[in-house]
Amino acid sequence: MAAHTLAVILRSSSGGPRFLLARQRRPPEFGDEEYDSYVDLGRFDVDSAVVEGLGLVGLEVPDVGEWRFFKYVEEAEFGPGLPVNTVFIEGKLIAGDCNLPESCKWMSIESCLDWLVDVKPSSDRVGPLTVLGLINDSMPPSKFKVPSTLLYQEYPPGVVIVPMGSRTAKPFHTTNLVVFAPRSSSDESGEGSFIMSGDALIVDPGCRSQHHEELGKIVAALPRKLIVFVTHHHHDHIEGLSVIQRCNSDATLLAHKNTISRIQKDVWSLGSTPVSGAEDICIGGQRLTIIFAPGHTDGHMALLHSSTHSLIVGDHCLGQGSSILDVTSGGNIIDYYQSTYKFMELTPHALIPMHGRVNLWPKHMLCGYLKNRRKREETILKAIEGGAQTLFDIVANVYSGVDRSFWLIASYNVRVHVDHLAQQDKLPKEFSSQKFEKKLNTTEMKRSKITMCVEELTVRIGRDRSFHVTTTIIFFLSMAFFTIAFGMYIHDDVKRLVISDESYSTQLTPLLTLAPTQVFSLFNLSLAASSPIPFERAIDRVGPKTLWHSMSDEELAWQASMVPRILEYPYDRTPKVAFMFLSRGRLPLAPLWERFFKGHEDLYSIYLHMSVDLSNDEMPETSVFYKRRIPSKPAQWGKASMIDAERRLLANALLDFSNERFVLLSETCIPLFNFTTVYSYLINSNQSFLDSFDDPRPVGRGRYNKRMWPTVSLSKWRKGSQWFEVQCRVAVEIVSDVTYYPVFRDHCKPPCYMDEHYLPTLVTKVRLGANLNRSITWVDWSRGGPHPTTFTRADMSRVVLNRIRHGFNCTYNGIATSICFLFPRKFHPNTLQPLLKIAPPLLGFIP
Repeated sequence: MAAHTLAVILRSSSGGPRFLLARQRRPPEFGDEEYDSYVDLGRFDVDSAVVEGLGLVGLEVPDVGEWRFFKYVEEAEFGPGLPVNTVFIEGKLIAGDCNLPESCKWMSIESCLDWLVDVKPSSDRVGPLTVLGLINDSMPPSKFKVPSTLLYQEYPPGVVIVPMGSRTAKPFHTTNLVVFAPRSSSDESGEGSFIMSGDALIVDPGCRSQHHEELGKIVAALPRKLIVFVTHHHHDHIEGLSVIQRCNSDATLLAHKNTISRIQKDVWSLGSTPVSGAEDICIGGQRLTIIFAPGHTDGHMALLHSSTHSLIVGDHCLGQGSSILDVTSGGNIIDYYQSTYKFMELTPHALIPMHGRVNLWPKHMLCGYLKNRRKREETILKAIEGGAQTLFDIVANVYSGVDRSFWLIASYNVRVHVDHLAQQDKLPKEFSSQKFEKKLNTTEMKRSKITMCVEELTVRIGRDRSFHVTTTIIFFLSMAFFTIAFGMYIHDDVKRLVISDESYSTQLTPLLTLAPTQVFSLFNLSLAASSPIPFERAIDRVGPKTLWHSMSDEELAWQASMVPRILEYPYDRTPKVAFMFLSRGRLPLAPLWERFFKGHEDLYSIYLHMSVDLSNDEMPETSVFYKRRIPSKPAQWGKASMIDAERRLLANALLDFSNERFVLLSETCIPLFNFTTVYSYLINSNQSFLDSFDDPRPVGRGRYNKRMWPTVSLSKWRKGSQWFEVQCRVAVEIVSDVTYYPVFRDHCKPPCYMDEHYLPTLVTKVRLGANLNRSITWVDWSRGGPHPTTFTRADMSRVVLNRIRHGFNCTYNGIATSICFLFPRKFHPNTLQPLLKIAPPLLGFIP
């Protein structure tokens, strides 16, 4: 399937290889001087309809004779709509050349080529119909051939664009692979130094695995001295890198350092050179300039081809619609605006996006993006002023006229704009940023995602199957109703529980004769309980009013193991992160943490396990650490008492049912990001972060004690960092473990250290759900020794912190990211003052 257009070629009757080009109409103005002041010069091209084309040059159909079919050109599948194939017909003027309006020019192929391959900024341009219909056929043959199974477009001449199927976001389904393979060596690059030179260049090989064979053929047809340029790290731009390194081991990767750090070694392990922008590369004598263009991500780059003055913009612009700004990879609206203005100052002749068609009105397109973004931000602000409080409220208001299947993607842009409004202090005072952030992960947003999925599924199934879908839904609803009704009939206590929101305090003892396992699983009560626990008491146990108690460790662990397992809570619950500080002494960096926590009181809990010698010390009443100390006992590094302290912290945190994630910290830790980023990173993660690996060295497997067998075998013996972050269900398993803990307590003694082996081995033995096998706490072991480096005042700088913040690559929920660590250690107390100066502007703390 394809759409079609008709292109007319008018030749001169006076002889010579001349044809007529008509100036195309400029896109409509915006009606805003700010944007209309950016003007693209006229574009000359063969028009796409006979009558309209002749009218432009003051001719009528009888003025032309000798009409004939000239050419049929198939367009590649740029998307998002159907490809537009072109039928070229040729005619010759009967009465000789006539007086032409100023909007027309007689041109030859040679003069068109001069316009195309030796472009001067702000000069006239020749459009793609002319190139595809006439110019390309007159060019010398290229040694590089695109596989016959792929449709491609060469515009401007020498710039080959091959849309290849990729795992990109709707409405697109391809990523443009851009190839520079000059037909012959030239000396057009001029003087100047180059960061790299090569004979061919590939940009953004992001095709999915089904097209890897075709990509391999493209690479095989190119010279060995190949440069690979990547605009950013998203999988639909790098998924073919592994094919290139397999086909050409001499290839070299060019990308921003943030992008390189996010590309996994199994995707690219050959040589790479980081670039920061303004560098030049030379491809077969042609100069290309690298442009730093953050906004979509913090490592996003563009590429300007000097001879044709065409600009490859990556995902900054799309052939249709708006680009998503990836906040998880440093994307933000301020950088996006600055990059957009930078592009306009370059005055490119064409924009080449990685999704969609080439755009020949660059400034008009860029202004359209600016205007649309600002208008969208105004609409978001109006929605908030009108009472919208949650992300779903805002998306539903702002994108009410958009297909709901796009709402989830749109929500990312809404978050970016809300952050931008907050930075400009434009949000109304009654708007709660805390509530906005909280609701990102609530049942409301999850339900909205389900609604979007169901609606998209319904569309795909089609009308002819709607009856079956409706029948299935009715059937399941009927079964659910029958189950509830049956329960009501069996016992009136169940009926009262289901239909009432009030606290229910009737004793549960009579239910034991019905089905003890099922009834107790409803409330997750232990069968070893000495007496039934009323439901209202369970509600009271949410968030203990005081952390101080007289329970023994055994009683505490037993109590902590009774957390609910039913996902839907019978009250309005906001998930919290438990910050558990295991400290040998006071908290010298407490003022920094005070700023980190400020303004987010409903989203966290704090627990302090401190030296018993400090039992009489207390933080000021205004501090977030006031009365957050738990009953503590001495803890020694490498001993079982250290694990006891960690389990004690977890058990106390589990007494608050609102705690969903649990992170262990020391007094020498600092936060690397603001609270909103950390909270979102942890709450949204579908995995725990507990370091666990098999170390074959004497300091790993060499510490295994054979007396641990058969409970713990050598094949399951693991090592890892002491500092962890886990989900609730993992925390419960840790505090309730009575199988492996005694074995480690009795047989893991120096040179075996429990804090390095117990938890890593436990998660391997009991398979505690999804675990990333890495810690989110960073330490520096580069100086050697039994303990990591301690950072002092002299080490503190923005450069040091940024290197830890974005200097690594890892995966998060299956997606490559540079945010791998949230809390570094060990920081000496004398780093507090420089940190207080650096952190607020760098990390975005509330002052």
